[in-house]
Amino acid sequence: MASRKIVLVQGAWGSSASWTPVADLLRDMGHQVFVPSLTGLGERAHLFSGAINLDTHIGDVCGLIEAEGLEEFDLVGHSYGGMVITGVADRFAARIRTLTYLDAFLPENGQSALDLLGPEVAMANLAMAGELGGVAVPPPARHATRVPEHLRHYMTSRSPQPFATMIQKIKLTGDYRKITKRLYVSANIDQSKIFSGIYARVGADPSWASMEVPSGHMLQLEMPGEAARIIHDFIG
Repeated sequence: MASRKIVLVQGAWGSSASWTPVADLLRDMGHQVFVPSLTGLGERAHLFSGAINLDTHIGDVCGLIEAEGLEEFDLVGHSYGGMVITGVADRFAARIRTLTYLDAFLPENGQSALDLLGPEVAMANLAMAGELGGVAVPPPARHATRVPEHLRHYMTSRSPQPFATMIQKIKLTGDYRKITKRLYVSANIDQSKIFSGIYARVGADPSWASMEVPSGHMLQLEMPGEAARIIHDFIG
């Protein structure tokens, strides 16, 4: 199998290092793996600002692509990372081979993450943001017992999410639709309605590949071997 260039994009509240177990496995399989850091999160939490929005994070990934001169690469996003990779794909459609969404948001033009979450969850996030002066949402308590003990530090080292990343509506030209090889992976344990709804929608669309896995939402930490295998097999 050919060596591929893979870009992995994290979800909300986390660190790019949450991809380390999967990235290591993909590198062992012979792939080149790039894991951009998102401004204000994880290892870049010291750069937090209320001005950080979705465009900032899309720009972080686009900057890495430009700096590395990436062509013919595969793009993967987890959770909120689905917002980011959709924006990146809209700008770099001609350079992207495949798109993989791991239990991730899949927005249409003009939608924000809060729009996709629905009114009840959106109001809860608004309330949490109020506790931090309206500029960030603190990390939610997340069940981590399915994450192996030696990987649980990735769950406890999370940082507040800049609120503007959740409320900014994505601007898409539609070019991202030119990427025809697309996979949606749904984690079906304690599944959120937002992700089960997206899975149902893409599952009814013959232009998508889709699958379910027996995992909670943090599948890249709960089952890194399976997550790496899925990516490896799909990008072919």
